Amino acid sequence: MRINILGSGYMGKQISALFKLIGFDVLIWHNNSSDPTNQINIETKKLEKNFNVKSLGSISLESDLSKFENNFTIETVTENLEIKKKIISSLNYKENIFSNTSSIKLSDIGQNINGFHFMNPVSIKLIEICKITNFSKVKLLNVLNKLKDFSYDIIDVHDSPGFLINKIIFKDISYFFYLIEKELFSVDNVLKLYQNDIKKINPIRLINIIGTDTCLHILTNLNKYDKKFYVPEKIKKAVKNNILGLKNKKLFKI
Repeated sequence: MRINILGSGYMGKQISALFKLIGFDVLIWHNNSSDPTNQINIETKKLEKNFNVKSLGSISLESDLSKFENNFTIETVTENLEIKKKIISSLNYKENIFSNTSSIKLSDIGQNINGFHFMNPVSIKLIEICKITNFSKVKLLNVLNKLKDFSYDIIDVHDSPGFLINKIIFKDISYFFYLIEKELFSVDNVLKLYQNDIKKINPIRLINIIGTDTCLHILTNLNKYDKKFYVPEKIKKAVKNNILGLKNKKLFKI
């Protein structure tokens, strides 16, 4: 079975590598001058080591969206509504389209868009599924069963910005910075409380894993729907200075 992946960015490469690993023929829409094949192979080797299996599928690239056929499709481009709409509207079909969006309401992207949200990194075995319309139940079940064979937990969610997992994660990240930037509490004290039994998370570590640019996109998008999500100035500054976390090996610090 073929899987179409729209986008070869940070998440696109990981998702492509995962589907290659579990045995699908993956066709990637790629419109960048740099060839992502080597990085996808690196991501595949990481997953092979993580899951202790050999890759069973294949990867191929295509730059012309009009050549993509009506296969199971996952859009993975940046968290920008207009970019997502433009790319998806360039397809010759309206069925079996899923978005990996982590902060945009699916119905804002299009009426025929479903959700298929992976965690970062994709080795975290949680996937959120939002089933809306215009998809083959047989194709979806085939994909989900393969993922379940690799012990992925599938969480059904409804169409809401951030779905469920990111509402939890980014509410914590947002409030962490609100306490520091708006209420002027000590960074050390807030971090100490977040990491102890009260929260047991380190927001700075999470931001570096996810990527400061991705975090900024997500918080900005969530803020449009719910003003309780605070958009930190420190993350804005980091992105402006190209400090993106693990994805470009420039770690975010405060």
